[in-house]
Amino acid sequence: MFFMYTIIVLLIFIAFLFLYNTSKKSKWADKPLWAINFEKQKTLSVTISAILMLFACIMMVYDNGMVSGIFGFIVVVMAMGNLIVLLFPFRYLSITQTALLFLLFAVFEQLIF
Repeated sequence: MFFMYTIIVLLIFIAFLFLYNTSKKSKWADKPLWAINFEKQKTLSVTISAILMLFACIMMVYDNGMVSGIFGFIVVVMAMGNLIVLLFPFRYLSITQTALLFLLFAVFEQLIF
């Protein structure tokens, strides 16, 4: 079975967003209801984030091998962390735009690979 890198990156993005949501330093002005609920349940948010990251790491290791998979996973986690911490407060992308970008990249990945 071959996993798409777009899905792996999306899982890491969502996992890091859950962790970012639980931070007291994050300034999310127009926070949706689901984010408010997950902010109150910090243990659940951290657990979901850990499960998503573990699943993404397993998929990356399965695709690339042990050493390359772990290294690639670390690189993607650092990239998503920087992306969320630096760009998320400015609200450059909405959820709809992010979903459209995901679909666009998934289609490109299917056409190229």
